[in-house]
Amino acid sequence: MQNLEASFLEIHFKKFLFFIFLIFLLALPKVYIGIEIYKNSVKINKLLNEYYSLKAENSILKSKIEKIKFKNAINSYQF
Repeated sequence: MQNLEASFLEIHFKKFLFFIFLIFLLALPKVYIGIEIYKNSVKINKLLNEYYSLKAENSILKSKIEKIKFKNAINSYQF
């Protein structure tokens, strides 16, 4: 009787370990994909911040160029 109970418990324990392993295998890709999405979103956010900074700097430089062109145009008419 004890031998039967021991084998019964052993079978249930093996099934339990199998299900835990299966859950781990199914959860592992989800965690990996989540981490990769996070890493890529950080990179995208950094690139967007650089893009907006460069775009603002570009508009400032265009404004300075227009001021210099206007100043040179006025100076060329004075002589």
